[in-house]
Amino acid sequence: MSIRKLWNRLRDWNRRRIFREGRVLSRFIACDVRRDILVVSSLRVHEGLITGRIRTSNVLYASKGLVPEPKFGPEEEIKLQEMWRWTGKHLGGQEGR
Repeated sequence: MSIRKLWNRLRDWNRRRIFREGRVLSRFIACDVRRDILVVSSLRVHEGLITGRIRTSNVLYASKGLVPEPKFGPEEEIKLQEMWRWTGKHLGGQEGR
């Protein structure tokens, strides 16, 4: 077995472990903006795609009670390389997505 095949097997095993169906992944994508992704399907994780529902919220506004906690959006295919990309204003603000 070549090093490349071994590396790909390890990468796919790790992705299957992280992107399990029903799991909610969460990360801050700006100083006060958090994105949560509910994994719906991970059948195409070896291709770098998952099916999930996204919720992006400003935790500062939510903690002060200025905005309600948003709900998860509709199901969509998400590229693993772009799932944490922030398209909104610098340091928070309205999101372009």
